[in-house]
Amino acid sequence: MMDTRDRLEEVGKNIDKNGSFVDDGKGLLDTYITREEIWACTTCNACVEQCPVNINPLEIIVGLRQFAVMEESQAPSSINNMFSNLENNGAPWKYSQADRANWTNQ
Repeated sequence: MMDTRDRLEEVGKNIDKNGSFVDDGKGLLDTYITREEIWACTTCNACVEQCPVNINPLEIIVGLRQFAVMEESQAPSSINNMFSNLENNGAPWKYSQADRANWTNQ
């Protein structure tokens, strides 16, 4: 949250100085918050529950993840594998639909 605040303050100063936002080549993702940080969150919702000022950090994290995946096509390999399995097998597992119930035969 502090990184988000720092970026917002910087953007505000940029707008005050120039009258409108002038691209400074920086972004919240990669400049202030690393990709490792956004994927390290387990989305347990504890930060939202404990925040004394009702800020929802989870919304920011999920938004950054969505941007990375949908706009930049950059996701960890485990997530790309899951997307590939969803596309090919209709489920996040590597097994085809015909083979999913094979474990019950053992």
